Amino acid sequence: MVPRLVTAVAALVAALFVCAAPAAAQRDVPQSFFGVNYDADIAAMATPEVEDAEFDLQARSGVETSRVVFSWNKLQPDEDGAPRWALSDPVVTRAARHGIDLLPVVIEAPRWARENPRAYHSPPLDPRPMAAFMKLLIARYGETGSFWAEHPEVPKRPLRTWQIWNEPHLRFQWDTDRGWARSYGTQLRWAYKAVKQADPGATVVLAGLSNASWTYLAELYKKGRIRGNFDVATLHPYTTKAKGVITLAKRFRIVMRRNRDSRKPLWITELGLPASKGKRKSKSPLQTTDEGMADFLTTSMEKLVSAQRLRNVRVSRVYWYSWASVYRGDIFRFTGLRTYDPTSQTLSDKPAFSAYVDSARRHEACVKNSAGACQ
Repeated sequence: MVPRLVTAVAALVAALFVCAAPAAAQRDVPQSFFGVNYDADIAAMATPEVEDAEFDLQARSGVETSRVVFSWNKLQPDEDGAPRWALSDPVVTRAARHGIDLLPVVIEAPRWARENPRAYHSPPLDPRPMAAFMKLLIARYGETGSFWAEHPEVPKRPLRTWQIWNEPHLRFQWDTDRGWARSYGTQLRWAYKAVKQADPGATVVLAGLSNASWTYLAELYKKGRIRGNFDVATLHPYTTKAKGVITLAKRFRIVMRRNRDSRKPLWITELGLPASKGKRKSKSPLQTTDEGMADFLTTSMEKLVSAQRLRNVRVSRVYWYSWASVYRGDIFRFTGLRTYDPTSQTLSDKPAFSAYVDSARRHEACVKNSAGACQ
């Protein structure tokens, strides 16, 4: 009887130990909550070897989605020519190999399609050519895209989310005299219809709005007639205070609710604060230090995570602006988690890089490998 008693006591102790052990950490953010913008100098000037390494690092750092520029002007410079897929195939390949979802933002009309051929950021004169281009993109990278058939060695990760332009309320992004809201709304409607025809399950993302974003959104609803022509609303809450990010999201949500779009997802496709203070003369109040940028990242991400289930905030993706930048010139080239030197093709971490990795690992509840999977 004694051995049985000892066995029973041991089993009881073991059970109590299991019950008392702390529960494993659980993910508390949606898939693809943590994103970055990968654009500008590094996207244009880095060698293939550097870009390979950077996408590998993105995956290991907890980046689950990367916002990249698909320049219509560069991909289809000739009206009757075939698109230059060699410019976009590499980033699609890198993202797929590292388990990263791409968010292409389609911008920059080619000269032949512009309202004003001499203005680089002129919008399309006619909305139909860009709508046709969206169908070409889906035919290349969508579910049944030719890219995947041509490259069976690449893990299939179709592109099914498309952002139509960037900050059209700013003249240097959408240079028109026709009224930005009305002309952008027209283009959005045509692009939305084209995307849904080519891939009914695709997601169409509204252009990100910055500054007095909620007023621009109201103008788009009224003059651009955008309701029913996008699936996700997007905000660029540039502010010096982390709490300001939440304030701007609430204002944005109010306009969405007034226009019967309160159930739609809200993403932040650019979140950042340039660490150019003391390095660049500017009247912009947005400037901060390296340490200030890291603190802003940590605090704003924590606030957004905490508020993701609040109906008047509910942000489900956040893209930091940006992954890497040159840290010279315009203040928005001082925003990178990493510093990129085009001459030496080397990169180094800023304090905000560690802040991003810490936040991603804590809320994704794991450390990722180079394929973007939890180890």
